[in-house]
Amino acid sequence: MTSAVIDIVIMALLVGTLTYAVVLDRRMRKLMATLRDMEPMVSAFSNAVDRTTRSVEDMRDLSEAARQAVAAAQVVPQTVRTAASAELTPAQQRAARLRANDPVQWQTPVPGKSDLVRTFFDITKERKK
Repeated sequence: MTSAVIDIVIMALLVGTLTYAVVLDRRMRKLMATLRDMEPMVSAFSNAVDRTTRSVEDMRDLSEAARQAVAAAQVVPQTVRTAASAELTPAQQRAARLRANDPVQWQTPVPGKSDLVRTFFDITKERKK
């Protein structure tokens, strides 16, 4: 009698496990289909982020060139006024160093993010096979 009850409990647990496995499989298939549908959008977003990063770097280079041009224009009158002292003051040297090392606030460089996205989708395709 007790062995029959144990067998029934084990069978009920097996049926529950199989049911959960089927539900989980359906959800995973739906998720993978959604990821495949999102792949072009993610690639386009990654390319847009790359273009934006390049644009920010170009703007930073242009602003640095403008700063240097302005600094050069300001240095010329100083050299004309004081021909003997062609060096910058310590405060001006410090300001120039700080401007040269000024990173963009809140920007974290992520090298190879396009490769990371492509690798993600390649791995999911391989798992499907």
